[in-house]
Amino acid sequence: MSYELFIALRYLRAKRRQTAVSVITGIAVAGIALGVAALIVAQAMIAGFRGDVQEKILQGTAHLNLLREDNGGIEDYRLLIDKLRLIPGVSQASATIYAPVLLTISDRQEQVIIKGVDMSAPKEASEVFTTTIEGDPSLIRDQEAEPPEPIIETGDEEPEAPAPNGIILGKYLAAALGVKVGDRVTAISATSRLTPAGIQARPLYTRFRVVGLFSSGLHEYDSKWAYSSLQAAQRLTAGGDSAGVIQMKVTDLYEVDQLAEQVRQSAGKGFITTTWQELNRPLFAALKLQHRVIIIFFALLIAIAALNIITTLTMMVVEKNRDIAILRAQGATPANIRRIFIYQGCIIGTIGSLTGLLLGTGLCWMANSYRLISIPAEIYSVSYITLRMSPLDSLGIVLLAMAISLLATIYPSRIASALTPVEALRYE
Repeated sequence: MSYELFIALRYLRAKRRQTAVSVITGIAVAGIALGVAALIVAQAMIAGFRGDVQEKILQGTAHLNLLREDNGGIEDYRLLIDKLRLIPGVSQASATIYAPVLLTISDRQEQVIIKGVDMSAPKEASEVFTTTIEGDPSLIRDQEAEPPEPIIETGDEEPEAPAPNGIILGKYLAAALGVKVGDRVTAISATSRLTPAGIQARPLYTRFRVVGLFSSGLHEYDSKWAYSSLQAAQRLTAGGDSAGVIQMKVTDLYEVDQLAEQVRQSAGKGFITTTWQELNRPLFAALKLQHRVIIIFFALLIAIAALNIITTLTMMVVEKNRDIAILRAQGATPANIRRIFIYQGCIIGTIGSLTGLLLGTGLCWMANSYRLISIPAEIYSVSYITLRMSPLDSLGIVLLAMAISLLATIYPSRIASALTPVEALRYE
């Protein structure tokens, strides 16, 4: 151990003639510790919220979508799916269609998006098999080998469908409608229909039996989405045997942009792609900006706490004038004196940083264990935030606090090194 570090440790442990120096030193350590802990918790909160939202989005939606540029139907979707499955990086592909309807039961009604599920595709291709929490998703299979024409309203009473297809509702949607598994609901589609009398915009009524409930974890989906078979959704849109979208799962989520280019080339002209990153870019951009603002804000708090180090060392220089003069008279150089006070500031910063690391880790564990950070799901899509600490991020925060503490020692150490023995002992 160098004698500069030895003296620095002795100065920090020694009893003070001025109690204020000890108090300010304690305040400096506490301020840095609280700043580091707050920054660790904030960092973990942002990372946790982003991770939770991303997981829910990927659980409830496709990674990559292929659709026609003119928003028309994809007639040869079966051949196209077989071609897309051969592309390296595409793990699953299936056809789907989105049908906006009004779902009613008794006197309750909700605007809903019904998503058609291709039951001939592997289960891994559709998220409904992983998000269903009640019932059996295989029961949404089309009940009729050759679907009849959609039921048209001809009077005040709605006709009964002979064999209603199954439908799976989001859990919040089911609660809003007051339905449970086994109940029957009516989907009203406003799609125009070609009749012998011409194109008519009369509503189409289709009966469904609720065969399950799903929960994706995202309030927007769980309150406004439902799943039916692809054939039932096709009848709701009156678009014939065509798909609206071919959805794909990919092996590498962060290489999806490069994969989208290969998919467009394979599909040919007239097709466009959308990725999970593109569809949610505003959300993730806002989270990234929020992350930067939080880092800057709490870094400034640590810097403000580090100002106490300047005060502590400056007062210590005044208190140790005689000691500094004796050290200089015994041969200590200005660089030796400067290192003594730099070591003191670094020790204060290190103690505060490590204390803050332990405090922040404990707060994150407590928040996760007891789910302390709950938020309204209807606004933020998730009901509570799981704090996710990253070892690299935590190490970076500790090093940042220590660097700020080191910078705070520059001014007091220069004052100490500039002190001459004659000036220090003049009034002794």
